[in-house]
Amino acid sequence: SSEIPQLIMLAAPVLAMPDTSAALSAEPPAKRARTDGVVVPSGICALHHIEDWYEQNKDQFKPPVCNKLMHKGQLSIMFVGGPNTRKDFHLEEGSEFFFQLKGNMELPTVQKSGRKLVKIEQGHIFCLPSRIPHSPQRPEEGSLGLVVERRREGKEEIDGLIFYEDFNTCEKVRWEKFFRCEDLAKDLPPVIKAYKAWEDAGAAPKEFKEEDRPVKQEKETEVPEPFSLQDFLKANAEKLAAGEAINLLGFDHPDKEFEVLVIGGRSEQTGQQSQLETWFYQIKGTAHIAVPSGTLALNEGCCCIVQAGVTCDVARSEGSIGIVLRQNSLGNKPNGDSQA
Repeated sequence: SSEIPQLIMLAAPVLAMPDTSAALSAEPPAKRARTDGVVVPSGICALHHIEDWYEQNKDQFKPPVCNKLMHKGQLSIMFVGGPNTRKDFHLEEGSEFFFQLKGNMELPTVQKSGRKLVKIEQGHIFCLPSRIPHSPQRPEEGSLGLVVERRREGKEEIDGLIFYEDFNTCEKVRWEKFFRCEDLAKDLPPVIKAYKAWEDAGAAPKEFKEEDRPVKQEKETEVPEPFSLQDFLKANAEKLAAGEAINLLGFDHPDKEFEVLVIGGRSEQTGQQSQLETWFYQIKGTAHIAVPSGTLALNEGCCCIVQAGVTCDVARSEGSIGIVLRQNSLGNKPNGDSQA
């Protein structure tokens, strides 16, 4: 398996994959992706083979950029590389879904018990619920992780950036600012610049009161630890082989925004429709996604979006495994209901 390209191997961690190294060396993915030339029916978008897409955009994952959006709509599908470290904590209304494809990362958080360091290792899944301060640290060169989050809904959804007096304890706020965020890559740097200008000016410390924040920090939640996708697939191998759909996060996870299913084949899911975008990612085998305008064969290692309001039927081949993800902005709000 040492000959298997790293990202494909991680995408299908329990499977023996064909050796594609010769094909890749003969025709590098940077020149031609496996999805090039595929006719994508209307109602489906953002079709990519993840490894090929990474190869084509590899320069974007070097400092100082280290990240690139694959898709931006109701969902943001983003990949983040390293090395990339920071001293601020991000506070937002939405939840975030992490899948660490290559290398390891750390996520300092401020939870119910105070500062807690979450270590997300290669091949591990982690879901961070809404309104928990977090500070992604990706010190490893060449690391790569998937991050999924949602669009900010309405003017009332504000993001915050927090700097603590002591990064390692997070007991007292040194400086914070709340702002409208449409694009983190564009909207974050001016806030960090404002903090540095404040520091350089030697201004007197200011007291920041939590009750004045437009975002109420979640302080009652202890978030479950990251877990290995490979271990999950092994533990549920019989159910997946029988074509079952299994909740990846479990029904007792404190986050209620994300619905993430792992679905085996042979199986069919007919009449699927959501008022939310749906992200499909094929770990093994093929899923045929039929929408009113046509059918797409979603092959191993590929992902796509079925757009909101589009009805689809999904037919999964025998032995196949795929992930289906949605994120509902109402899930963690008081009296939140489902749009799925």
